[in-house]
Amino acid sequence: MTDILLRAADAADLPEILDINRRAFDGPAEAELVEALLADDSAAPRVNLVLFQGGAMRGHVLLSRGWLDGIPDAPTLSWLAPLSVHPDWQGRGIGQVLTHAALARAAEIGQSLVFLMGHPGYYPKCGFVPAGAHGFETPHPLPDDAQPAWMVRELQKGALDRWSGRVRATTALERPELWTP
Repeated sequence: MTDILLRAADAADLPEILDINRRAFDGPAEAELVEALLADDSAAPRVNLVLFQGGAMRGHVLLSRGWLDGIPDAPTLSWLAPLSVHPDWQGRGIGQVLTHAALARAAEIGQSLVFLMGHPGYYPKCGFVPAGAHGFETPHPLPDDAQPAWMVRELQKGALDRWSGRVRATTALERPELWTP
């Protein structure tokens, strides 16, 4: 990929970010989630990145705060949600570039783990593994057939072996309707 600009999103980017999320997911739900996460002070620290190619925004990724329920000395962790790439630019590696950049930034700010609900054929390419197999539970129960989408990525060596438990997120990500198929 050439002619790429990857940078932190700013307030002026929001209309384009929302448009890309609506287009990428063929509806308003993820755009509404982005707005809710950006408005929620408890979602900080956030990693909010945009990718431009050919002078136009092609993708966006957002990571927000999470924690392990009832574990006061738990590691700092993030949720990756959502990752969006304009439909005309999907399949060109933009999502992976955004994901790896967001993970690198999360590691720089001291995050230990990153969780997500995502496509089990896509996210392992970025180092994600099944979270349930490592003893991590979702905020709301998932049916068995949705378990492969529940994934984690270790950013600090040993974090997967040291921690487990119920993973929590801000109100915007814990809405029950996000956890039912």
